[in-house]
Amino acid sequence: MSHTRSSSKNPVTGFLSKLTAKNWIAIVGAILAVVFIVQNRQRVRVELFFLNLNAPLWIALGVVLLIGWAVGRYSFRKR
Repeated sequence: MSHTRSSSKNPVTGFLSKLTAKNWIAIVGAILAVVFIVQNRQRVRVELFFLNLNAPLWIALGVVLLIGWAVGRYSFRKR
């Protein structure tokens, strides 16, 4: 009895072949975000005027990133 390969494609290979460059960039970005979070779990003290907070480093950096994005997004007028 000989074992022959069926003509159907592997579903994983079929899925991976349909991914676009944007999909791959999103996947790599998500992996980098998870690695960043895992490596920056230590708690830090954040002081701003009279406010003192203890938060994980990745949350503190994420908040600063979002504030910077919002300032950049809304400080420029659309042409």
